[in-house]
Amino acid sequence: MPFSTDANWPQGLLDIFNINRNQNAPLESRYYGPYDRLFNYALVEGSFTFYLTLLTAPDETSARDVVDFMVVLNQEQKPVLFAEIKDDRWANEPYTRQRADTQMRQLYKQMLPNSAIPHLYGLSLLGTSLRVYRGDKVTGTITPHFVGRPHADRIFPPDFLGGQWDLDILSPDGLKKMQEIVTYIKEEATNVMGQ
Repeated sequence: MPFSTDANWPQGLLDIFNINRNQNAPLESRYYGPYDRLFNYALVEGSFTFYLTLLTAPDETSARDVVDFMVVLNQEQKPVLFAEIKDDRWANEPYTRQRADTQMRQLYKQMLPNSAIPHLYGLSLLGTSLRVYRGDKVTGTITPHFVGRPHADRIFPPDFLGGQWDLDILSPDGLKKMQEIVTYIKEEATNVMGQ
């Protein structure tokens, strides 16, 4: 079955995620291989229009000073989709959810002006928990809108940005959301090439 008509993710892909998820190491890098396979299956395979790469970008909030993320580029090396991948545990704490949101917005500052299409989707993946972002190239608007720290001199409330990563990308609803995004990307890429 082609991705666009799938009712569920292929069992082989789910198996790859389960094997990697069950590794003892709580590192986001354990998800790079599975997500590489997922994005290639959903958007890249059967075409030379797009390709997937892993990039690093400076991160002002991290001691590591880099954020690894995956980006799907067109043949002109312009982004059509990007994903920041973190470990599952990032979904559990308000501080790490805030850091994930901040890092996504930093990536948009770099990538949105170069987007190949009018709306650039960004996927924040905390394990398989998904939060979908969308940037408008013309206006520079990013949704969901920024939620600032409630009190600058206090710790985050436990529910800060809670529930924002409630969509599991491997669920049927996650598949539908990915199908919508991929359909948009392919249609817009065709429109841009036709101009």
